[in-house]
Amino acid sequence: MRGEEFRFWTPVVLLAALAAFTGQKLARAHLSDVSEPRYGFERETRALRGGIYDSTKDPATGGNIPLVKSSVCWEYRLDPVAMTNARVRVKGGKPRTVEAMARTISQTLGLDYAETLSMCRNTSKRYQLLKTSGDRRAHDILTNRSLMAGVIAEETDERRYFEENRLAHVLGGVNAQGDGSCGIEQKFNSQLKGTPGRIKGVKDGRGREIVEKRQSIIPPVRGADVYLTVNRHLQYEVEKSLAAGLAEYGAESGWCVVLDARSGAVLAMATLPGFDPSKAGRAREEDKVNKAVAFTYEPGSVMKTITACAAIDSGFASPDTLFSTDRQEKDAAGRFKYYKLPGDGSHVWEPRMSLRDAIVHSCNIVMGKIGFDMGPAKLGEYMKKFGFGAKTGIELPGEECGIVRDPSKWDLATRSRAAIGQGISVTAIQMASAYQAIANDGVRIAPRIVAKVAGAAGATGGVEVEGPPAAERVISASASVKAREMMLAVASKEGTARRAALHGYSVAGKTGTAQKARGGSYVPGLYRATFCGIVPSGVVAPEAGVAPVPPRIVALVTLDFEERRKYHQGGNSAAPVFKNIAQEAMRIFEVPPDRPDELLD
Repeated sequence: MRGEEFRFWTPVVLLAALAAFTGQKLARAHLSDVSEPRYGFERETRALRGGIYDSTKDPATGGNIPLVKSSVCWEYRLDPVAMTNARVRVKGGKPRTVEAMARTISQTLGLDYAETLSMCRNTSKRYQLLKTSGDRRAHDILTNRSLMAGVIAEETDERRYFEENRLAHVLGGVNAQGDGSCGIEQKFNSQLKGTPGRIKGVKDGRGREIVEKRQSIIPPVRGADVYLTVNRHLQYEVEKSLAAGLAEYGAESGWCVVLDARSGAVLAMATLPGFDPSKAGRAREEDKVNKAVAFTYEPGSVMKTITACAAIDSGFASPDTLFSTDRQEKDAAGRFKYYKLPGDGSHVWEPRMSLRDAIVHSCNIVMGKIGFDMGPAKLGEYMKKFGFGAKTGIELPGEECGIVRDPSKWDLATRSRAAIGQGISVTAIQMASAYQAIANDGVRIAPRIVAKVAGAAGATGGVEVEGPPAAERVISASASVKAREMMLAVASKEGTARRAALHGYSVAGKTGTAQKARGGSYVPGLYRATFCGIVPSGVVAPEAGVAPVPPRIVALVTLDFEERRKYHQGGNSAAPVFKNIAQEAMRIFEVPPDRPDELLD
């Protein structure tokens, strides 16, 4: 009997000893002595993204006004299980109830108390998102273990767009990973995002970092700041006027570019309808297209100014050169001289018309003849010099280069049509840049929307910064002056854009009404209306013996119609929108009037 008991109890004791040994090892490793480090770790810390700034100054600080900025914030999540199991109380006080902690959460984060209490009691759902907040006082309260349990605060950053939806297509947005997805945010993502840091340290048995025993810390480097040439006050007026124009004239969409006439800097740029840049990931891709840069279209009659400049600069014609208005003109052999020369609707012209009047009245016949007779080589050369068919290099993603075929391959129809803006496609920024050359005495300066990229402390060290924009003489100064003098009467009672006339200021501009093409043919009744103008014109002296007021802005406005509308012409819809924008620009930049007598009427 004693032998049987020995054989029975011996393995039982041994197994019990083994279990006790294993259990105490597990307890020591995972439950007891938790302050002793057991696990090493290394993690990356996210850098704060750089800001995007306006060109205007804050009178209080003297610095540029921020358009977009990132700030440190915390994402708060709720673990009802941890809240229920924890014993929380202020020293000397009673343990806090779930109801009390729910009230603290709701008051601190501005949440509904009943909903918060329901979340706290629902132990079947862990790590529920409460709110993201940058309030440091709220962070101090919710992470205080004598007041709260079950609230997890994870540090992150919040991207704030101070202009709300304004300038959305220029600024762009960021995705869930914090990378730019469109606009400046995408183009300068590598500079804006900065350099992440690293922390190397140890955790205790519960996986919590022991802060005082960190082995190394490499702090993150904040991203660089991008400074734009845009003026936020003018941008507001541009978007307001453009939105009013869409509503009044029934256009589906519209876009506008305003350039500094001398430097080519973008003062405002808008595409409507817009989107919310703080929710760019939810917007449709087609809604995020910046149509001022990344969309090509036939410009229509605004191209006639370029043709006129080419004719004057090359010596082919002067503003007073007369041309026949007969579409069916024949040569000495009795053959039709021009192939598919476009007409002018119901207009009945005098037998002969000057180049000046052809611009003022937007005569297709005369301008088509000029382009045809100049020849593809000459006209194509000037189109290239004005920047058509190539990207401008503006610092925005998705820029298109337009379509201007090799002049040596132009057919007879293109010879008649390219001069009036048909059979070619351009972007709005290209056309505005071409008019900037006319405003700047024939010197085209590549448009820019970024003034500088600087480090967080203002230094440019280690940050790639573009050099000064390229300048190129396109036409002579005298040809530029003659072109602007011809364009003066367009915004008058005798021209096609009397609704673009600006009280107190001269306007040198041109209308364009381009029929939309789809599937290889033009769609009846659908148009894009454009007006592009220079204000002041730079060729009108405010009084005898005084030099003309130099041009200040170049503005292009296009309205895109998707159904038949009464006022689809450039002079009837785009021109009044241009007038509102130009008028506000003169006020904002305090430009002296070059027609002060009109202000006394």
